[in-house]
Amino acid sequence: MTLKINKWIPFLLLVSLLQACGGGGGGDDGDNTNTDGGPTTTPLDYSGETKQASLTSENVDELATAAASGSKQALNSDNVPIVGLRSDFPVTREQINEELLVLIGDTLSRGAQLAGRGVMAAKTQDLSSTMCDSGKVTIEYPDNGVAGNWSIDFNQCARGAEYGNSNYSTILDGAVEGTYTQVGDGYRLTLNYHNFTVDVNNPSGRYSDTFNMSVTCTASNQESTDLSCEYYSDYRGYDNRTYRVSEVNISGNESSGYQVSVRVYDPDYGYVMVTTEVPVTFNCTGGHPSAGRIHFEGANGATAVIEFISCTQYVVTFEGVANTYTWP
Repeated sequence: MTLKINKWIPFLLLVSLLQACGGGGGGDDGDNTNTDGGPTTTPLDYSGETKQASLTSENVDELATAAASGSKQALNSDNVPIVGLRSDFPVTREQINEELLVLIGDTLSRGAQLAGRGVMAAKTQDLSSTMCDSGKVTIEYPDNGVAGNWSIDFNQCARGAEYGNSNYSTILDGAVEGTYTQVGDGYRLTLNYHNFTVDVNNPSGRYSDTFNMSVTCTASNQESTDLSCEYYSDYRGYDNRTYRVSEVNISGNESSGYQVSVRVYDPDYGYVMVTTEVPVTFNCTGGHPSAGRIHFEGANGATAVIEFISCTQYVVTFEGVANTYTWP
């Protein structure tokens, strides 16, 4: 399926760009079930501070908790745009992205085509027979024009797909909500995925992941030549506050430790940029780091370093002063 309307090019680009906009390449993440008591994904409910945080001696401990739990969340496959790939996954993330982006783009274009003709048809349309081999897809779109709120509800929509020389069944389930706003000659596009599940089935096994995330893309022209996207994943941290992560980049594995780069938003102070100095392992009950060292940077280039020394304690060094803390 190929889109015919240039204004919906963003939807074709969107999912394939997610990796470049922050999806990051994970190591051997394992499955996506979080049973270790660490950070957990919540339904896109972050409403905290969004400016860059200013580090002070009074808040550096809380920001250290944010940086540490954000590093853990970056490893949870829930915040990876499509499937948090395991080492034995039969297809690449890009192939899954392509399957989903074509389906979403084609689905949204049907609403745009109706709106473009000025058809004041039912705002909700069932596209199951043309979009799915089995299951359902329903779409809600603006009555007239393309600007406004869109939503697509996938209910076990199964589609045959060919990756390489193998045939698979891809099952999509969950809700995608979008808002398209024209800004000057360009636009802003936001898509929210709520408990969205991707299943890939083939004769050798079944692979599944579920995630919540939000994606915002902007461009200064309708041709999307300067399209810039960022995705966000919200979660509960070690101290039970609600955080957000974006710009995730991961390498390494459980045995050697992980190198993590991530932007972490603290609800009270704003965001810090976190990078790894010594690979981090998460072998403690509760999902806390067991070893490794990271540093985080706030406004005006101020930085602090966190050394994970045990399952219960960590050391934060800020402005030449080192303090030992116990996990909340």
